[in-house]
Amino acid sequence: MKNKRYSLVIFDMDGTILNSDPMILEAMNVLYDKYRNGNRTPKEKVIYFSGPPIRETLKKEFPNLDQNFIFEEFHKESYKLYKTHTFSYHHSKEVLLSLKKQGFKLAIVTNKLHSLTEYALECIGLENIFDYIVGFDDVKNPKPNGEGILKAISYFNQNRSSSIYIGDNKSDLDSANNAQIDCCLVNWGPRVLPKEISPKYKINSYLELEDILYE
Repeated sequence: MKNKRYSLVIFDMDGTILNSDPMILEAMNVLYDKYRNGNRTPKEKVIYFSGPPIRETLKKEFPNLDQNFIFEEFHKESYKLYKTHTFSYHHSKEVLLSLKKQGFKLAIVTNKLHSLTEYALECIGLENIFDYIVGFDDVKNPKPNGEGILKAISYFNQNRSSSIYIGDNKSDLDSANNAQIDCCLVNWGPRVLPKEISPKYKINSYLELEDILYE
């Protein structure tokens, strides 16, 4: 019988659980057309908006607008697109359900709002799988601060050595490092990982996830 290397598996949301790239691109293009006279940021750059807090991105993209206003505009436009422009990744549901059946504790720590995270999971058919969610509005210090990850570890009464964070970008690695836990970065999104970063694991498919969770 195999021994578990980890018992708590904490996931990032966008780019890891949720393919939100089509939604973010479409919502941002609507805002560019309305508030930047159609001056759109290229798709190759927009795909990297997944991960950092959206307020930070909007401040950079619309520095001359009231930030509460443009955040509400983004929220309004993106919310309408969740059911048609967000998707799960191949094999995610079968693997996550299998991990749950094997007794792994599953959590999400994300810079997405808590209620929006729950809504997104419903849209892609992954509701009722995760035992705990830490959203942007559940912490004082969002990622890459380690607060959210440590909150999840505390909730399950786990320790750092039995916990791993699964993400898709450098910010996720920084989050794991700041929380002092192991990190696995995934390669199933369009974002290219910088060559200089070195997470403990890298995987290309959900089907590879179980391999790193057992000794």
